[in-house]
Amino acid sequence: MPSLVNLCNQRFVSCFKRLRNDNDLWENRIAHQLQLLPDTILPILFAMLRKSHPGFLSHAIIVTHFMRGSSLSLPFDDLPGAGEKTVLAISRVNAQVRDLDLSGFSDIADDVFARVITKLHSLRSLVLRKCSKVGSKTIAAVIKSCPDIRIINLNETSVSPAAVAELLVAKGNELEVLKIAGLERWTDATFMPQFKEKQLSMPRLQRLKLRGLQISDTSVEFLVSLCPNLKHLDVSFTAAKSFVRRDATPPPLGKLNMTSTPVTSAILLSTLPSSLTSLSLGALGMRGSIGISSAVTLNDSTLEKLTAVLLSCANLHSVNFMSNTKLGTTSQTALFNFIERVGRRVQHLNLSGIPSLRSNALAAFLPLEDEPTGSPPLLETLVLNNTGVDDDSGAYIACCSSLVRLELEGTRFTSEGLFPIMDACPKLEVLNLTSCRGVKLKDRRRFFEVWQSQRNEAL
Repeated sequence: MPSLVNLCNQRFVSCFKRLRNDNDLWENRIAHQLQLLPDTILPILFAMLRKSHPGFLSHAIIVTHFMRGSSLSLPFDDLPGAGEKTVLAISRVNAQVRDLDLSGFSDIADDVFARVITKLHSLRSLVLRKCSKVGSKTIAAVIKSCPDIRIINLNETSVSPAAVAELLVAKGNELEVLKIAGLERWTDATFMPQFKEKQLSMPRLQRLKLRGLQISDTSVEFLVSLCPNLKHLDVSFTAAKSFVRRDATPPPLGKLNMTSTPVTSAILLSTLPSSLTSLSLGALGMRGSIGISSAVTLNDSTLEKLTAVLLSCANLHSVNFMSNTKLGTTSQTALFNFIERVGRRVQHLNLSGIPSLRSNALAAFLPLEDEPTGSPPLLETLVLNNTGVDDDSGAYIACCSSLVRLELEGTRFTSEGLFPIMDACPKLEVLNLTSCRGVKLKDRRRFFEVWQSQRNEAL
């Protein structure tokens, strides 16, 4: 049941276009009422307006009505009316902001960001993702002017290894989140020398994102060794063969993403911590965004051993094995055992891009003999895109009565195989049938209507 505040927000958003076009009403009443809104409600309303009426949020409206409160989110992709003037206004209108998101301003120069941040002494969280011109001047401003900084996102910027090294030396003891994914010209040779003879530790860091950097396990292991309390680690699309030094104790990771890395089976099996809640091991062995399928290292034999390891992860709720093309090539036994022992007790399971996955492996979703009646799989999201499953698996998937999202793109399903799933999964909201040739083209995006029509005819 939505709260009264949410209902009011929804009503205002639905009427926003009409209210904004009535200048007299806007100037004499609405503008004043917006000024009276509590700072706790304003960001929620602003987010809803960004989604529904981005074209009506001009620079003037943003600065006048929505640039206050401790949290300010101005993602450029959602705000075509925002620009350099809008960013510059932050230090004048809301110098006390604590959490600031300026993602996507790719045309704004490094010195402009630096000029603004120099005046924001209360910043705790700063997101500059896809601000491609952000560099050393901005980092220097953060170091000098933001004593309380705890969270910083520099993904897809132009920040150099030297600048990040300076940031970590100055703020490493206090940082809780560091994201430096997708930075160009980052290698072990450009990164590691920056820390020579420097004292560095990150005891409070909980989230580290290194996705897409051209670094190996040398740099990854060094950074992870500085973070004894690390909870989330993303080294996907790097050249890292491991994330923890030999004989070192792994940090208490909850979330680990090693998609498209050359990690070996032996290292993987020996370093996965039992604290894991989310594990992504897509396309193991395929380095970078473009790989060779023969290089994939996760095979049926390794999966059997990995299943045994994952049984110790009592809180595991998400597993992603997408594009591990060698799985299922010798038999369906390893996949069946994994689904039966691990897959059915997680909430999110991605097995897409495994061509040899067949329907009989999904029989592991059937009720277990040693489990009490009424203990169906816990799955809420099941992704089977571009696999070999077909209508034969419909009865098995139908056992997952908690499903909210089901993706079957490029599979052999027909309408007849889908109906039992729809009947048994009342919570299902998203059904991806792209390129399912067994379903009529005109029905793929309206299959809920097709199912309802078929159901009504059967009554």
